[in-house]
Amino acid sequence: MFQDSLHSIPDIVLGSIDDLQPTVNFASHAEVPAAEQWGPRIIPDYQLFCLLSGEAEISIGQEQYTLAAGDSALYGPHCPHRIIARMGAVFIGIHFAYRQPSPEPVHPAFSIEACSEEKLKASIRPSYKLELPNKELLELPPFFTKPDLKPILMRIVKEYMNEQPGYRILLRSLMTELITTLVRSQLTTRPRSPEQDKIDPALQAINEQPEKNWTVNELAALCGYHVIYFSSLFRKCTGDSPKQYLINERIRKAKYYLLSGEKMDVIAERLGYASVHYFSRNFKEETGLTPTEFKNG
Repeated sequence: MFQDSLHSIPDIVLGSIDDLQPTVNFASHAEVPAAEQWGPRIIPDYQLFCLLSGEAEISIGQEQYTLAAGDSALYGPHCPHRIIARMGAVFIGIHFAYRQPSPEPVHPAFSIEACSEEKLKASIRPSYKLELPNKELLELPPFFTKPDLKPILMRIVKEYMNEQPGYRILLRSLMTELITTLVRSQLTTRPRSPEQDKIDPALQAINEQPEKNWTVNELAALCGYHVIYFSSLFRKCTGDSPKQYLINERIRKAKYYLLSGEKMDVIAERLGYASVHYFSRNFKEETGLTPTEFKNG
């Protein structure tokens, strides 16, 4: 059972999602008896604790949560915590850093600190956020239910335990996939902001008809706003002007069509370009490569 805190939660920005260099420091798949306890303690890195079976109670700062099978908790070095198995439990625990130049694991046990019950109760759980490409900050979920993560978590544990050649860089790759999966899940389930709702007709129009040479006036009219207000709101929500957003959407679709084997003249017509020449020129301006260079790799 997850409950929101009534206290103000401090923000910790972890950097851009495109700059992630995660390092797995420790990974285990374990079974523990009832009453097994970790903490109160402070860890030197981040931990994803995924409960596969049983029940556990976790306290992070002033908040308490009960985890059931399939539930996970994500927390870091900035706040004391305690975990107690309320019945026999099976779990996966991953200690990691979000950004570390070296993929070499550093075992957290070297720097785990015990803390007092008073310090645990006096602390406040931070809000961990990643910066998206449009400069928006996305909060990572501190508690979530996502049973489909088990396969990738088990792969991380297996790689960490076996230490086969290349395991460090493969752990980095798997952890990047795991974090990206969490980010995408969070994007699809979070409530839409009022600002995003205001420009949704324009975004839908561009997505459905990227071949149309939409003007800012037309897109603003779809949303029912003055051009100046609409343009400012659009940039705030997407990080781009309406014109650049339309170009980006065309290029994104063009890449997909090229890799799917479609001919350039068909792609150019489908995306509203007057000619293959104009399509190729625009594609190179945006990507640095001609469509043929991009397709052939």
